[in-house]
Amino acid sequence: MTGLRYSTDGPDMALLTAVFTPFTETGEVALDAVPKQADALLAWGSAAAYVGGTAGEGASLSTAERMALAERWCEVADGRLDVIVHVGHASLTEARRLAAHAESVGARAISSVAPYFHRPDTVAALVDACAVIADAAPSLPFTYYHIPSMTGVGLRASDVLVVAREKIPTFAGVKFAHNDMVDLQRCLHLAGTDHEVFVGVAKLVLAAWQWGARAAIGSVYNFAGPLFRRLLDHAARGELEQARADQQLAQQVIDAASRYGGELAGFKALGALTGVDCGGCRPPLVSPGPEQLAVLRAEVTQLGFLGEDR
Repeated sequence: MTGLRYSTDGPDMALLTAVFTPFTETGEVALDAVPKQADALLAWGSAAAYVGGTAGEGASLSTAERMALAERWCEVADGRLDVIVHVGHASLTEARRLAAHAESVGARAISSVAPYFHRPDTVAALVDACAVIADAAPSLPFTYYHIPSMTGVGLRASDVLVVAREKIPTFAGVKFAHNDMVDLQRCLHLAGTDHEVFVGVAKLVLAAWQWGARAAIGSVYNFAGPLFRRLLDHAARGELEQARADQQLAQQVIDAASRYGGELAGFKALGALTGVDCGGCRPPLVSPGPEQLAVLRAEVTQLGFLGEDR
């Protein structure tokens, strides 16, 4: 097994950022923005960039665009930051191309959702699909990205973990982006010290930390990394009241952003307000307009989010 462990035996939790894909006003991928994104992550201590996933609108990009984005991130990171490339696709052939390319440009690891058009309906079929993808990049750790709200594949991640670790030599763990806390807890128990479980729902970070999770991947860290870093520092020191207050603030900010074009469009808008402007989302997603942005700015300012150490 090729490892991809960010957890430690201590109370700290590693935060990995599912980065936005930057676009120009006319919708092209804006690779020139990647160095600014990387510097912003390094400034607050993000452990890695997760590239081309849900937050990165990977399903809205061509294979060529995804390859160019992965290559640029690996160039910019250059030992300063781990790069995990999401290679999931409705086509296993394209997923394998993306996986092999990620390996060739120096990615730290690859990750994939389940095929999401013709969907596997058994754990065995899903693991077989993941094995085909992982085999295209045999030197890289492979992480299964569990996000049934987007893929429509609701097979339990803990069941996938059990089979995948026996079937896939490079299997490294699960990115768990689902609200099923029972399945998450089972994943954490089964993973032990050999595999990683990345919490993928920011609203559950504190609860998952209390259950033993020590790594998370999320898009919210594009604009609220310092807030979550502070939350977890409070938790590690036993200051749970302060940690809960920070988690509540984070949830209010997430809810506010989600009212303006949906979670991803709102998150990208907040990213522009707090740091690196990555432009809007690609259609069919609709980005908030200037009036909505002004209201969003007012809402999060009133919450106390803007103007503080986020």
